[in-house]
Amino acid sequence: MPKRRVKEEKPRKRMTRKQILIPPLIVGVATLGGLVIMHFLPAPSPIHVCLKAHDVDTFNVHSRIAIQVNGSDKLLPGDIGRELQNGKECLHVVHTDQVGDIVHIQFVRPIRLTLGDFMKIYAADNKTISVIDNSSGIIKEENLTLSDYNISYSYYSDGGFVPIQNLTKSPPFSDSFFGRIELSSK
Repeated sequence: MPKRRVKEEKPRKRMTRKQILIPPLIVGVATLGGLVIMHFLPAPSPIHVCLKAHDVDTFNVHSRIAIQVNGSDKLLPGDIGRELQNGKECLHVVHTDQVGDIVHIQFVRPIRLTLGDFMKIYAADNKTISVIDNSSGIIKEENLTLSDYNISYSYYSDGGFVPIQNLTKSPPFSDSFFGRIELSSK
């Protein structure tokens, strides 16, 4: 029987300096490129994000917002934060689930949203809002033109309502947040 030949091991090739430096260089360039892109192209604001589904995200807050029009209490419509985009329904991070005074804030991580962010969605055209009048026992939707009213914002704290001068600097929504939007005719 013939003897098998044993393969001789070839000596390992030594890596050159160039071969050693290429992988860290590629990682460094990719990281720098990512940082530059994130700096000049920031992520979209959460209020412009459409949720994939309802009640599946980890961060859920339910805040209250009372609306008064010329001293009469009104309710928020049940469709705030829901709109059609490209033929599909878009549910925004800030939305209402039903007619009432509860606003639902939902996202994949904790975020800081204020009454100003809510108003960007509620009065998307910056001209009108709709409110629900239930004073007669019959639910009636009313569309209000914002330019016809003086609007004041406030939130409840320490036994009374505190006026909000700048909506972007108002306290963030939380489960204990209670805000008020007052509209009085000009």
